[in-house]
Amino acid sequence: MEGICSKSTEPNDSVSFLIWRIMKHWQRGKQRLLDEFGITGSQMELLGAICYMSEHKIEATQIILSQETEIDPMTTSTILRNLQKKGLISRRESTTDTRARIVEVTDEGVALFCRAKAKIEERQEELFKNIDKQGLVQHLQLLLREMDRLNKSNN
Repeated sequence: MEGICSKSTEPNDSVSFLIWRIMKHWQRGKQRLLDEFGITGSQMELLGAICYMSEHKIEATQIILSQETEIDPMTTSTILRNLQKKGLISRRESTTDTRARIVEVTDEGVALFCRAKAKIEERQEELFKNIDKQGLVQHLQLLLREMDRLNKSNN
């Protein structure tokens, strides 16, 4: 039998296989680092979005956070509830929309986010020390644009 479903190639010669493996390693490594801080990758993403929006004086609501992080609204709600239980964020009613709740990061949340971000960036520097980062970023941006274009044309 000559290759199942397609021409036979070595797994490490396949772009999609390599991206999948890199993402798996990336996510596992990141989660190991975040375990030290008692948060998940999704919690870190939402904390980052809240911190960014706070820094830029943008009101963060659950729906905006869901859209910005591309995390399902119901999952976003659950994650925010858990972050609030940990004292990392607070939520209050919006003065302009009674259905919306404004999400704000607490001082403890900012401190934890900054420590975790620094640890992740330190690990990234170590990981990328022998790689042409500028070239990699350019190729990844090109790939992302192409994926966005293909996804839009398929909708």
